[in-house]
Amino acid sequence: MTYAADLPDLVPARMLNEYVYCPRLFFLEWVSRLWASNGDTAEGDWRHRRVDSGGGDVPLPGEGEVKAARSVDLASEELGITAKLDLIEGDGGQVVPVDTKKGRPARDGSSWEPDAVQVCAQVLLLREHGYQAERGELYYAETRQRIPVEITRELVARTLQVLTQARETAERLAPPPPLKSSPKCPRCSLAGICLPDEVNVLARRQSGAPRRLIASDPDGHPLYITEQGAVVGIDGGRVTVSKHREELVSVRLIDVLHVSVFGNVQVTTQALRTFFDSDVSVFYYSYGGWLQVSIQPIPAV
Repeated sequence: MTYAADLPDLVPARMLNEYVYCPRLFFLEWVSRLWASNGDTAEGDWRHRRVDSGGGDVPLPGEGEVKAARSVDLASEELGITAKLDLIEGDGGQVVPVDTKKGRPARDGSSWEPDAVQVCAQVLLLREHGYQAERGELYYAETRQRIPVEITRELVARTLQVLTQARETAERLAPPPPLKSSPKCPRCSLAGICLPDEVNVLARRQSGAPRRLIASDPDGHPLYITEQGAVVGIDGGRVTVSKHREELVSVRLIDVLHVSVFGNVQVTTQALRTFFDSDVSVFYYSYGGWLQVSIQPIPAV
């Protein structure tokens, strides 16, 4: 259980984004400290692999020209905000925070409100530390677009309002109700924890039966090889199946749960070693499908 005294003094700018998107998601992640990953979160982590690697310190105002710096931590007790800025670029004596998002901008080409609030919080932090920052930018990886975010009075007021509301929500120590029949829910990684339809039905906030829950696919899938005379090998992180030196199929190693070979199918030593390093089991079957032997990787200690 989380108590008000356990809450951090500073709210991350990323959590302001979550609050605008869904107050319940904000509460579950920041207050209850619950987390679940899915394909979207994994892709987001991959998109951030470069900006999260860091790129050097940022010169303090008046101590040098800001060119570019990645993964910069800033915090302000005055504002009550903390943030890790993906990228800061210098622009004619000013600095511009650039935040990376995996998706695409809104249909009209503008930024989504949660993203704009997050960037606005970053600009306010930069100003608090003495930098001149008049705007921010959002890089949407899916369309490879940079969308400018003008820091208007209205956006600043909205950002500070969200900060106050988020803090008040967190201090209640009871999660807000789920969204009702929202298109945001199906792709949310915490849908299996939040249970929006079920909670709304039980609380009589939603009529009718809850939507059917569909379990997500596992991270890997079995690979079955039945082509007689085939050879299973490994090539640059991909599992290959070939016959007479002609490639029949190639799949990513990370997509393979286990390998099952039937009859006269060879598995190279290199492939076996790679499978075991990746915790992939190999099963050998007879021509008719009777299991003859299985090879399991030794569990890591």
